[in-house]
Amino acid sequence: MKGGRLKKISVFSLLFFASIAIVAAIGELYARAIYKQSYLTGFMVSDRVFHHIPPPHYSGHMHSDGDFDVDFKTNNKGMRGPADYRYEKDPGTFRIAVMGDSFVFGVGVESVETASYVLNGLLGASGSTKYDVMNFGVNSYSPLLEYIYLKQELIKYRPDMVILMLDTCDIQDDYLYEPHIIRNGQGDITGCDPFRKYGRPDLQAFCMRWSRLFFILDQKLFQSFRKMKTIGIRNYLTNKARGKRNKTDILTNKEADNIYFDRFLMFRDGKDKKIVKKHWERTAGYVSMIKKYLDEKGIKFVLVTYPYGHQVGPRQWSEGRRYWAFEDGVKYDPAEGFSMMSSFAKDNGIDFVNLYDAMLKASDKQLYYNRDGHWTKYAQALAARAIFDSEVFQKDLK
Repeated sequence: MKGGRLKKISVFSLLFFASIAIVAAIGELYARAIYKQSYLTGFMVSDRVFHHIPPPHYSGHMHSDGDFDVDFKTNNKGMRGPADYRYEKDPGTFRIAVMGDSFVFGVGVESVETASYVLNGLLGASGSTKYDVMNFGVNSYSPLLEYIYLKQELIKYRPDMVILMLDTCDIQDDYLYEPHIIRNGQGDITGCDPFRKYGRPDLQAFCMRWSRLFFILDQKLFQSFRKMKTIGIRNYLTNKARGKRNKTDILTNKEADNIYFDRFLMFRDGKDKKIVKKHWERTAGYVSMIKKYLDEKGIKFVLVTYPYGHQVGPRQWSEGRRYWAFEDGVKYDPAEGFSMMSSFAKDNGIDFVNLYDAMLKASDKQLYYNRDGHWTKYAQALAARAIFDSEVFQKDLK
């Protein structure tokens, strides 16, 4: 009697777990069928040192409805190029390495329309010195990853100057990457492993990497729990009942530490200054590490920052801004955030260029794509010219 009962339990358990496996398999196939990779991240390769990196000799396509349709390629080092890179430097060449994220990479424009390429042309026409401006922009890179890439790879090119294009949203990226830091025995940062968190295997990251079903569940279901944690279950359910978007409530909450959700926390009007300062100081620390390392190598360092469309004009980035809870037809003032950056640069002896004034003067032109929000061809050229004309850049060239 007892043996028969155990047999029934065993059969039931086997059928139960087999059913779960079948449902999961069907769900995974369905998730893979409906999942669409972003042109920004779909071609990236996970890397246990650099977190993610573009593959070499990759051909892809960038598309945003109503904005752009652009084919692109990476060179032998996985960078935008357009030509291949080599570590060796011709005698008498002044080499400039430009680091940054998707703005530097040149989303939405041809490789010969990027600010790096245009800057190379301006320098080439300016005198007898031979210049070599290299584009090291990688989508979603921020000072933490740029510090690692600088020490592990970029330094092999023996640059005479490094320009770091600091995106005002980098504070969120650094927040997300920091738990994945890898250190050596001396405590120095040597990498950023996407599959390890606080020194231990990250099961969630592993599941998201290999399972499209888990990825969608994370974005749809688990994300809801994170929102509840940020604004409270009661507010979350009330918003649902009223048809109000919970993300908008989170983004416009001035008191909540919503760095996980808000890329624009540093420039959000009326945001609690203590929260802003806490997250800015993390990124500022990594910029300081870049500065110190370059000083030790005798390499010039120029820090460049720039605004987003909603900070330049009421009609810039007119459609995409809504997702981030910015109103149509409104120009937002970034003075407070930029002042924080400027003071940091001054206190740390960092040559600093802010492209805000140059963008503001050309606000009658389309500088940002309406949906996507990245720079247009015109803005890329404008950024290159503003850097070239800046006093600190010309000083460092000499």
